[in-house]
Amino acid sequence: MSEQLEQLLAQLDEPVQVTVGALKGGVGKSTTAVHLALALAKCSPLPVMLVDADPVNASTFEWSEFAGDDWPSSVTVNYWPSANLAKRVRDSRHTGHVVIDTGPSDPAILRQALMVTDHLVVPVAPTPAEVSRIRPTLEAAAEVGFNRDISLNVLFTRVKPNTRSLREAREAMEEQGLHALATAVPFVLQYSQAFGTVPDDLGVYPTVLIETLERTRA
Repeated sequence: MSEQLEQLLAQLDEPVQVTVGALKGGVGKSTTAVHLALALAKCSPLPVMLVDADPVNASTFEWSEFAGDDWPSSVTVNYWPSANLAKRVRDSRHTGHVVIDTGPSDPAILRQALMVTDHLVVPVAPTPAEVSRIRPTLEAAAEVGFNRDISLNVLFTRVKPNTRSLREAREAMEEQGLHALATAVPFVLQYSQAFGTVPDDLGVYPTVLIETLERTRA
């Protein structure tokens, strides 16, 4: 799957710019942001800027710090939980891929992130109750979407096997007219214990990127 992502990235005219955001905690935003950034670094010669914009937890920045010398030099991590986030990203003059991890408590920072990215990946736990809580995230995205095109994709995370919750959550998304990626992130130790590491196996996340980018190109 990494080879397929590598080929896809080579065909793009512009670097990938994605926000991982949900105005609710505990859905795997940082895990998703880190894995997407590492997938981009693994499959593209371009540098990657990973931005931690969570003013409360700073999990993404701490993840890279704990990784220490194992963290790849091709992925620069900045801690910018700022009301001027968009300006900081632009002023950095970064020419490669960008992944922004936003926190659960500040819609203004989410809007700032969406001003400088093309894709929004919204991690959501696979239950109808969690799906019903996505509305504030959608409202923040809609405010920016009036001025620029944003590809919005729901990513179901921490999915347990052999349950009907995922099917019901997908149905709830469809009822709201939202697009959920076919790929879901399983609830396994590979992801839940990945904090502070640089995993060789990025699991389903290269496929998540492929789906996100191919949907935009369609």
